[in-house]
Amino acid sequence: MLNKIALKSLRQKWRDYSVLVIGSLIAVAIFYMFSAIATNEPLLKSMSTMTKQVIVIVFVFGEIFLGIITFVYLNFANNFLLRLRQKDYGLLAMLGASKRQVGGLLMRETLFIGSIATTLGILVGAGLTKLSGQTLMDLIGIKVKHWAVLTPKAILITIVFFLIVFFLNGMYNRWRLKRVDTLTLLHADETVKAKTEKTGRQVVLGLLGLLILGGSYALMPQIPKLQMTGMVIALILNGIGTYLFVGQTLGLITNWMRHADFGQRGLRLFLNGQLRFRLNEYKRILTMISVLFGLALGAISVGQGYYVSLPKQAQETNAVTLMMRNPNAETGTLKDVTYQAEIKYRLHDGQVDFEKQNLADAKVPTLKYTQPDDANAKPKKEQLNVNAAHADEDYTLTTWAAYLAGVPFGAKVNLVEQLPKNDVKTFKAVSVRDMQANQKPLEKLYAGELRYTDHGNLMVPGAYGNFVMLKSIFGGLEFMSVFLGIAFLVMLASTLMFKVLSNVSQDRQRYQILKMIGTTPSAARVSTIKDVGILFFIPMVIGVLDTVFGLQSFKPIMVDPYIGFGNGLMIVGGVYLLYFVITVFIYQRLVLKK
Repeated sequence: MLNKIALKSLRQKWRDYSVLVIGSLIAVAIFYMFSAIATNEPLLKSMSTMTKQVIVIVFVFGEIFLGIITFVYLNFANNFLLRLRQKDYGLLAMLGASKRQVGGLLMRETLFIGSIATTLGILVGAGLTKLSGQTLMDLIGIKVKHWAVLTPKAILITIVFFLIVFFLNGMYNRWRLKRVDTLTLLHADETVKAKTEKTGRQVVLGLLGLLILGGSYALMPQIPKLQMTGMVIALILNGIGTYLFVGQTLGLITNWMRHADFGQRGLRLFLNGQLRFRLNEYKRILTMISVLFGLALGAISVGQGYYVSLPKQAQETNAVTLMMRNPNAETGTLKDVTYQAEIKYRLHDGQVDFEKQNLADAKVPTLKYTQPDDANAKPKKEQLNVNAAHADEDYTLTTWAAYLAGVPFGAKVNLVEQLPKNDVKTFKAVSVRDMQANQKPLEKLYAGELRYTDHGNLMVPGAYGNFVMLKSIFGGLEFMSVFLGIAFLVMLASTLMFKVLSNVSQDRQRYQILKMIGTTPSAARVSTIKDVGILFFIPMVIGVLDTVFGLQSFKPIMVDPYIGFGNGLMIVGGVYLLYFVITVFIYQRLVLKK
């Protein structure tokens, strides 16, 4: 009987439930994608050992973090389900159904929705895995011919995780339902949750919130010096400051607007009242969304920043662009070449001999740190002096020698006056002004060196070889940061959407009053946009400020910590705006319907 009631309820309110299903489906799809990539054997086998370890750690960490956020998100989503049906549950209880039976009905509806979302989410996740997998392979520079997007291991992990999550959320909602009496359920839509704050207390706490939030921003640039302690203190201060700002400082602003001429024009008095009613109930969720919005934007910005700055970083730490052992290497297609030479060498007993005069004629570029004790000092490019003391320990020569000897590092360099005529070989070295402008020819030249790199265990010397190695590490980080950031943002925006829609019955009554006093339909629609927009705007602004100040802490380890901020803001802003539009559309249909 309860199964029939649950199914009938799903059919009758499918529009409302579809919001919950789609939000849960997205969470399942992204979780499955991370599981599929982290456990994909063909992908892992095609990577070098170092890249494989980095990718697995990155995606397992991302999956754990995503799982925690998903659990919190689904708790809010299922709370939306409870708020949506609480009046119906009250009627069932009034007609004689026991709390146990009503709780069982809620559990069944939760599991029905969870099963649908998990099944569809895995299918959507498989498509997302296929698309994102190609993106990841392009980022880390590998090719996988046979890569299954539907793997039993990833499917099992996803099903088990979400069944547990939906079951626990169902049990929690059932427990909450049992604690509420029938009369409260029947009149839940009529409950007003506004809370009156004492003016003096609000002024003190409001100013304190601004002070603490500003203090967290002032502390963020000092995190590199204070290390973990500074980061923990900054996060705690930021959370407390945001909570007080949303709960108290904004309250001061709404009180000022009640008496100011600015707040009396048009429907501003109504919108200000809406915000005053909501602040006490929304302060926790707006605080959480503000902080995690900043973390999501920061993660995407840092990931993008690292990846965008890789070519510059690689060129700053290498004297030449590429060294080539391949005798058939052709450099004629390279643009804006700044250096090119052929270097003679002799390899014997793990030792590499270079001829001094040949190196001098080739004007070999090398790097020298003018301030070796400064960790942030950048090396200066200069010509190798073959007659200088310890010239055989020069960084450029030792990296060339290691590659020629077929070892990762430690090959001995010997500078001789003249090489013997037998066993002498040559290799090429070339530098270009802009690696990105020469991406295709450099990629072809690098491919010609792969037979010398022992299946990826050796790095080809030069800026481009270093770039490929860095890309294999930071490509996975960029991929994870973008998708994990979007996953967090989707769930946070969905949580805010569910929170707004769960209070729609109270808002409907207020908009009906607006209609009765003569407000036109067009003015009411504009009012709904502003009403919902305020709730989306508050955490967005705080989150952007968190990111702007938080990126200062990455200055010691990034060339420019803000280089990826623009791209990150476009990605985050686009997703957030999409959710705002969807929320407004659903909200208008619910509060303005006749």
